[in-house]
This record gives sequence, C-alpha cells and structure tokens, in this order.
Amino acid sequence: MRIRKPTRAELLHLWHRAKEVATPHRGSYGLYYTAIALILLGAFSIINVVDYLRSDSEILPPLKVHADAAVQPLYTFQESLNQTTPENVVTHERSMCQPLQPGWLQYENQNPGLKMSSKEWKALDLFTAGDSALWLDKDSVTCGDTISIHAAATSRYLREEGPRTFHVIRIGYYGGTGAREIWSSKPTKLVYRNTPSVRVLTRMVETKWPTTSSFVVGSDWSPGLYLVTSTSPKGVIENWSPFFLRSPANTAKLLVVNSTLTWQAYNTFGGRSAYRAPVSPKTERSKVVSFDRPYIGSGVMHMDRDAVSLTQYLESENIEADQITDVDLSMTPHLIDGYSGIILSGHPEYMTHNEFAALLSARNQGINLALLGANTAYWQVRLSASPSGANRRMEIYRDARIDPLTTPDKLSVEFGNVRINWQPSLITGEKTAGVHVKGDLALASKPSWLKIPSSFTIPGWPINSEIDSQALGQAAPANAHVFLSGPFKLKNPNSKAAGIKSRSLKAQSIWFTLPSGSAEFVSGINYWPCELSGFCVESTLSPTSRSLLRSITTQILHLWETKAVGPKIDPTAYVKKSTSTKKK
Repeated sequence: MRIRKPTRAELLHLWHRAKEVATPHRGSYGLYYTAIALILLGAFSIINVVDYLRSDSEILPPLKVHADAAVQPLYTFQESLNQTTPENVVTHERSMCQPLQPGWLQYENQNPGLKMSSKEWKALDLFTAGDSALWLDKDSVTCGDTISIHAAATSRYLREEGPRTFHVIRIGYYGGTGAREIWSSKPTKLVYRNTPSVRVLTRMVETKWPTTSSFVVGSDWSPGLYLVTSTSPKGVIENWSPFFLRSPANTAKLLVVNSTLTWQAYNTFGGRSAYRAPVSPKTERSKVVSFDRPYIGSGVMHMDRDAVSLTQYLESENIEADQITDVDLSMTPHLIDGYSGIILSGHPEYMTHNEFAALLSARNQGINLALLGANTAYWQVRLSASPSGANRRMEIYRDARIDPLTTPDKLSVEFGNVRINWQPSLITGEKTAGVHVKGDLALASKPSWLKIPSSFTIPGWPINSEIDSQALGQAAPANAHVFLSGPFKLKNPNSKAAGIKSRSLKAQSIWFTLPSGSAEFVSGINYWPCELSGFCVESTLSPTSRSLLRSITTQILHLWETKAVGPKIDPTAYVKKSTSTKKK
C-alpha cells in the first residue's frame, strides 16, 4: 500500500513543531525530540515527498517557443516629456462614501486603537501562513461594496484547535497603536483545504475556495488601507489580506498608488511565485500569478513594508493622502487628474504599460512625484481575469519567445528590454544599483529647500535592501541633484548579483525638476517607508535616524502638496529656461 503524500503545509507544520519541542530542551533532549520529528516525516515516506515536489514539473511540458519580438527604438527622456495620459480602459465607479470634512483624519485617529505596541507589530510572524489563511475577492472598494472572504484551515494538525474569527482593521496612527478594529465575524470553523496542484502550462497557483464569510463596507467607514485578519481563539493573527477604501476623487492633494502587482509577484502561497518553484525555479516558476490565493512569504512582507508602514507614518504626521492600487491606475489612468503629488512606496517593481505612461503624463502635467523606494518599473506586466473577477491575474513571462502576446505595450519582459525600450529612468532618473545589500547613506548635497543638518549619516539600512543610483544618458534627466549617497555591500558576495557588472552598489537619493514645473524626489532605497513608522517588522534604523528620515520625508510631502512646486525649490532651472527662450 502506498502511503498518502503529505501536503506542503503538513510538512511545514511538522518542521515547526519539531523546532518548538526541541528548542527548550538543549543537548540530548533536543536531539531526541528532533529525531522523533524526523521519524514522523519518514512515516510519510521520503520517496513520496520527493515525488510530490517533482510531480507538477514532470507532468507539465515547457511552453512553446515562437519567433522573437521586434526591437524598438529607445524612448528618450526628451520624447517622454510629450507623453499624454492613456485613455481609461474602464469607467471608475464613483465613490459612494460620505464627503470628508476638513480635519477628518485627525478626528479619525482619535478613535481607540488595537491593544498593540510597536514591539508587538514588529513581532508579527506572517511570512508563513498560520493554521488558517484567507483571500478577498476585491482589493479596491467603495462604501456599500460587499467583500467576500475565502478562508480555509491550512493544516490538518492545528497548533490551536477551535474556530477562527475574521477582523477588519483600519491601518492608521490611533495614539501609536497602529490600527483600530472596524468589524469582526462570529467564530467560524474552517474546513481544511489542500493547496491545489499546478495543472496549467503557466504554472499558476489559484485556489477556488468558496466564500466563508462576507461583510459590507459601511457608509461611514473612513477611506484608507484596511486588513482582514484571520485570528486564532487566543487572538493570534495567522494571516491577513488587504483592501483599499477609495476616497471621493481629489479629497486630498496627494495620491498614494499601492503596488499590489509586486506583492503578488513575490507571493509564494502554494509553493510558487513569479520567482520560485519547488524545483527548477527558472523554468517552473509561475508565468501567471493569481490574486485568488492568500498572501505569504515575501509578498506579505512587501505589503507590511510598503503599505502598512507608509500609512502608519502618514497618519501619524496627519498627512492626508487618497489611496488606490496600481490596478486602479492601470485601468483608469485619468485617476491622476487633479492631484498635486503622487507617492509610490517601497518596491513598485511591476507595472503595466498604462501605469508607466500615466506616471510620465502626471509629471508632464505638473504633478510632483515622490518615489519612496527603489527598483521602480522594472518589469512590464499585463492583467487578465480570474473566476472571481476582472484583472485578478498578472501575466509575467519574462521571455519574449514564450509570451503569447508580443506587442510592445503587452509584452511581459523588462521595461528596459530592447523589445520595449522604455527605461525605468524615464520615471525615476535612476537605475538599479544593487539587490540584497546593506550599507549607510550620508548627505551628499544639501538642498536649500530642506531644513536639515549640514552633515549627517543614516547608517544601518537593512541587509536585504534594494538600491538605485543616478542614471545618465538619453533616457534620464540631465539636471538631477544627488541628495544622499553611500556605498553598500552585498549580503552574499558569492551570489549571482555579484556578477552583474552594471550595478555600482552605490545607493543615491536624488531630486530634479521638469519643464512642466513638477518636482521629483527619488529615495533610491526600498526600505525608506519601512523605516518611517517604527512598526515595520524588518526595520533596523536607530530612533535618531528614524526621526531625521521622518523629518526629511514630511518636509518633502508637504512641499509636494503644491502642484508644480519645481520653480519654488529650483528657481535657477527656470531662470535659465526663461533666459534661453528670450534669446531665441
């Protein structure tokens, strides 16, 4: 008789259980309990485990190769200054939420928050799903929308028996607690469900879990970032999934565009992501990733770093900002209309062609950009529907010869690939300088428009930092100013990243202005928003460095609330332009 194959969740549970049991017992006892765990694993049969990990790859042939896509001419920075906003693909539904009154954010944050300290936020362990996990059928909503929760037990052997409760929490300041509870469900007994095996050529993982619970977004809920959590009987958060409640258009002067596409690219639920697979990641990784699955792994860590931390910081400083997703902007590029500034946070690595074009158009209209991250607009992707709705899958083939679509605006390869030839520096003025690095940033040149010390260093950036440095050439602005700069070192000098000669391993924060009057600030490091809040799981900076970073960011964002702020912060650029015009 063949022994039943264990699920990945079961194997992971056994491993964690072995560590839980063995850790308190040093010496021979620790070895004894670890040996018991290994025997249990053996009972499942090592042969079956290997077979389980390899089975998907053995039954799925490689994707068919076709003719290569055509090479495109370089889109220059000068040409990009004429980029207009793409037409809306869909008509964005009008917000059904109540109009916001002046001072609404300050009033909102007077509500009592969760009983959580910054230490408890930093201790959250969401990298692997707990005994329960969930996903939502919507991640961008308005008041009155119904959101369905699709949840399941992810292990047959629960650490903590009993029903799970779903909570809706709004991320904010709330006196330093970081969030407040808005709604909760009745305790719900979850059904155990296997992670589905991959049976499609694109190696996509997609759960078809039925609706477990649902709730209606209240007409009096404040706009912003919300998380739906799955919580154990003892109150432990085991998993969460986000949604954004949109404000009535142009409620604030600033607009945050959240990078849900990047979070899904790194989401490893089901053993696969746009990077990973049980075996042969290069060929067996997912070419299409689905929103119809829970967040775990780097996907949930990106969310914590880029969205949760930024929102907690913004609301602690009483900076009002409307929030949308990158999918919203992709489908409705004219959402940028009427704003003074746009904020991108952390790691907006994946974008559609429409989103890239909309950002170029924004700064051509005098809308200021604050790019609080790095590795922006590296991969072009496209969207497609899932059984739960439109734009719930992201396609990223990375190879023009296997991508079914090969037109420059649909092809899923690097934006900088010659088959597209839209360099990320068109938006950022920078290029990728390092991945998985650590180091310090120091003041390179003090802008006259910032009230900061004349000399300082911000040391100790996290070890998995991704960094950018100033780009030069036809696809970059010629008037960029280097603000912060510093050498970084690879986390692993023997990694593949060490062999990429084009990477300088120098992080730089820059700023520049454009003919439209818009101004751009580019932080050049992906952990910038994480280090602003004090709640971020991965933060490493000292309180002194965090205080300085917050001061810099707050000053920039308040200036960016004035549309076309460029002449105010860089008057000489406009004097020169005006003089040269008169001479003509």
